[in-house]
Amino acid sequence: MHRAAKKDLSRVVGEIGGVQAQVMSAAELQAGVRVDCRVDDVRDALWKSKNLVKTWLMRGTLHLIPAEDLPLFTAAMRTHWMRARNSWLNYVQLSEPEFLGLVEAIGEALDGQVLTREELVEKAVRGRPEHIRQVMRSGWGMILKPVARRGLLCFGPSRGQSVTFVRPQQWLGAWREVDPDEALLEVARRYLRAYGPATKEDFTRWWGSWAGVGKAAWAGLAGELAPVSIEGRRADLLASDSERIAKQLTAESVVLLPPFDPYVMGHSSRDHIVEAANLSRVSRTAGWISAVVLVDGHVAGTWTHVAARNTLRITVEPFGRLSAKTAAEVRRRAESLAEVLGLAKAEVRVG
Repeated sequence: MHRAAKKDLSRVVGEIGGVQAQVMSAAELQAGVRVDCRVDDVRDALWKSKNLVKTWLMRGTLHLIPAEDLPLFTAAMRTHWMRARNSWLNYVQLSEPEFLGLVEAIGEALDGQVLTREELVEKAVRGRPEHIRQVMRSGWGMILKPVARRGLLCFGPSRGQSVTFVRPQQWLGAWREVDPDEALLEVARRYLRAYGPATKEDFTRWWGSWAGVGKAAWAGLAGELAPVSIEGRRADLLASDSERIAKQLTAESVVLLPPFDPYVMGHSSRDHIVEAANLSRVSRTAGWISAVVLVDGHVAGTWTHVAARNTLRITVEPFGRLSAKTAAEVRRRAESLAEVLGLAKAEVRVG
């Protein structure tokens, strides 16, 4: 896989629909395997140039996406497919009016402010009933996620050991209004460019398992889709992408993908890239997605790493015997990862 130039960092992150940032070090490596950059470049893009932004989006999970794309994604999440479910409201013990009022209060609290979690909670619940204060103090993450998806909150620079939150429009200095229904279709187009062929069920799972969202997106894109058969199962891609994808299918490559990599997260099932016997080594307990060795688009093993004495030490656990050519390419990829992390060299041990 050829890495893009450093200047294209935000573009590449946008082309894959963002990188999952629940584990920030993994997000930095997800960018680094695709772009000729270091982890410090990713951090600079977040906190200095502000070309990237960190917030909760798909699947209620933290992502890094291009700052210019945030209005598009948050608009798509304001469609009627993203309403708060009654079961969720019951779980957090809020009525819908209380929940909507709290969302607005959090947005107002961040107006012109950079606040830690504790500061935000205190300001947003001031003057509100005690049960709302308790919800915010015990389950603040569940409340902040929908606020972020409405474009009223994103992460600001850390203050010591504390994370901070800001209003995206003010932090980024630019914003555009996007029609929610058109935004959903554009996000679905981008998904298909990155992950097609795929099904509307794949898109629904990637988006966050909201009933109806895949059906709505596929209906809106009906005139742009080209059906294909994958082992007797129908999937779709954008008709305009057919030639490009055909060329990709013939490309040979060896790649070391970090934990939670978008390539592994893009479909509702991983059967097309991981043999069933090895699936539990990739999709592990508690939702952990392993770092994988990708050979010609299929997972051939997992890997772990430690950094010590300016050296990146990678241990590969292959699912079968690696050819000499593949092992040599793994070592070359490991050297690239060492550069991403600002380390002098890499050592690889194959289990």
